[in-house]
Parts: sequence; structure tokens; C-alpha cells
Amino acid sequence: MDLEKVWEHREEVVYPAMFGKPARGIMQMQQEVFNAFGEVKVDPHWLKHGVMEFGPTDTRKTWIYVTSGYSNPWDTDPATYDPNGESGAGVEFLMVTEKPGDWAAMRLQSVLAMDMLLSSGQLGDGDPLAFYDRLPGQFAVNGSDRSLLTVLMLCPPDPDAGLPEGFDLPSGKAMFVAVTAITEAERAYADQFGHEPLVDKLRGVGAWPLIQPDRPSVA
Repeated sequence: MDLEKVWEHREEVVYPAMFGKPARGIMQMQQEVFNAFGEVKVDPHWLKHGVMEFGPTDTRKTWIYVTSGYSNPWDTDPATYDPNGESGAGVEFLMVTEKPGDWAAMRLQSVLAMDMLLSSGQLGDGDPLAFYDRLPGQFAVNGSDRSLLTVLMLCPPDPDAGLPEGFDLPSGKAMFVAVTAITEAERAYADQFGHEPLVDKLRGVGAWPLIQPDRPSVA
């Protein structure tokens, strides 16, 4: 199975099996997403990545946004595919929302662009994003003046919330990284008491890992 078949298998078999039928076509990365990070070099492959949108199903009331392309084995010879190794970068990002919105796809695209730039050594020390990294923004997650959620936080997918931890491709394995949104006060609370107490507070009000842009702060 070559790259194109692996790509097709993820988007047409693996993702629908986990999240249901896509609500619309993939929202592809644009150069403008990378321009927000300054003068950077963009690999042409990066513009083939995108975000897929999945609506509610019989067993899930929420909307799922998930990146596609980062787990592509771009530079791997199909003859050397290792089902037990990593496929491509070995990761895809996802976000859970109550309602559909282009803002969710835009935020995921930004996170994906940041990780690709970090991994290519064009931002910071070259280390990729990790669980519980916080990404402060200049505006609310959905762009609304009413929302207090201005910080994106990366976290492990929560199986109790019905989120898969990862998936297998013929070219290898990939993990999911969930992206949620918190307030500045919640970020400070996590700094003082740790991430698990914050997660417990968010879970207690049904806001983990679900993003509810208009919710009040729990800290």
C-alpha cells in the first residue's frame, strides 16, 4: 500500500469508523496559517494537510474536528513500512465542540502549523508540542468578545469521553493529541496546583475535553 492508499485509508476508513460520516470536505491548510508565525519556510507537503469535521452520531452529541496528513509517511518507502512503528509524525490533533464552527478548524490548523514549525527547527528549541503544553492566544478560542477561553491546552484523549487514543495504519501507528481551551485563571490554577486538579474541575462541569466557549471559569 503506497502513500496515497494510506492517506485514503485514514480518511475514508479509519476516521469514519471512529467518528462517523464527515460533515463536509477537508479544510486544507493555507499559507496564511504559517504566515502568522513570521518569516518561515513552508514545506509544500504541509499545505496538503487539513482538518476534517464530523457531526454528532447516534452515540455522540458533540462535534469532532481532527487533523489529517500529519501521520502521512511522506518520506518512507512503502517497502519499509513498519506497522509497529510511527506513521509519519505519528500524531494527529483533535478538538471536541458543542456546535460546529470554522473557528475550531482554524485553531487546529494553527496548532498543527506550530508543531510542524517546531519540529523543523524554525521555532523555539525544536522540540515538538507535548501533553499539557499551554498556548496563550491574543483572543478567545472562537473569536468572541464574550468568551473567557483564551488559552489552548494539549492533553491526552479521554477514553471516558469516548475519544480514541490513536489508530493504526498499514504504514504504522499514530496517536491523538486533544486540544481543549481554558481561561487565564485556569492556567494559573494549573501552575499552582497541577493539571490533574484542573482536569477534575473541568470534568466536574462537563467541560473536559469539550470546548464550551461561553462557559464561566472554574478557577
